[in-house]
Amino acid sequence: MKAVRIEEFGDLDVLQWAEVPEPSIRPGQVIIKVDSSGVNYADIMRRQGNYPGPDLPSTLGLEAAGTITEIGEGVTGLTVGQRVMGMGPQGNAEYVSVNASYVFPYPETVDPVHAGGMPIVFLTAYHLLKTRGQVQPGDTVLIQAGASGVGTVAIQLAKAFGARVITTASSTEKLDLARSLGADETINYVAQDFEEEVRQMTGGNGVELVLECVGGQVLEKSVRCVASYGKLISYGNASGTAASLAGGDIFAANRTVIGFSMGRSPAGRLDHTAAMAEIFPMLADGRLRLVVDRVLPMADAAQAHQHLSSRGTHGKVILTP
Repeated sequence: MKAVRIEEFGDLDVLQWAEVPEPSIRPGQVIIKVDSSGVNYADIMRRQGNYPGPDLPSTLGLEAAGTITEIGEGVTGLTVGQRVMGMGPQGNAEYVSVNASYVFPYPETVDPVHAGGMPIVFLTAYHLLKTRGQVQPGDTVLIQAGASGVGTVAIQLAKAFGARVITTASSTEKLDLARSLGADETINYVAQDFEEEVRQMTGGNGVELVLECVGGQVLEKSVRCVASYGKLISYGNASGTAASLAGGDIFAANRTVIGFSMGRSPAGRLDHTAAMAEIFPMLADGRLRLVVDRVLPMADAAQAHQHLSSRGTHGKVILTP
């Protein structure tokens, strides 16, 4: 089979569409013949050597969807021939072996190509809002990078949970997309000071929850957008820039700053099965959808990485074998 491989960390030229052995089945796992696989910013960081993963050489990708071809010892509730999506390392390949705990049969209404780009962004957005953010109906949520993969899903979920949504993006096209997904108010952070805009939109009170993934000055300013007793969840540092948080911006207003990572959560802390059980009915009846920026062959993984790095994406980039 073939897979998107790296033998060393570096720029786009380290990406290879190379022949590798097919994965072998292990207890507790299933083998999936891949229809599609998402590309996430974590894949770019991994390629550069800034994100954990298997020893080199290794295959990239953190999620995939396809058909189960083999089931390991001890696996129940899944069958050969079943269409599933799953999270796990080395998903940018023609076949992948995945822990059965992270494999989810999906509704027939879901496009198999889109399915491979769903697990990471849907579960991340769900856990940010509900598991960690504990969003309540009537809360106001500020979602940074509203046109990103996670951002586009978080807007829809926040509205489904009864929240008022404010989101930021860098262009009119991205802001239009955010509004089409249900955002109540949008801010062009290039042309406007989002901190001042949020202050005005909330009558000076701030928001109950901020979802922040940019880091640097955006994180610093986002903390000051949080209402008294509100929360900020930091789930990334796309800018690669360090932030310096002033203690007075946190304790004086009883604000809470929370860190979140799907990849570093101890087993059992995040109930993905229960999350998907709530998400899938919303997918089936059209209340929730994946925004797909583009679909590319896995052989063109370098193009996918370059496009995602350019910050020009509107939703998710997906690869197919």
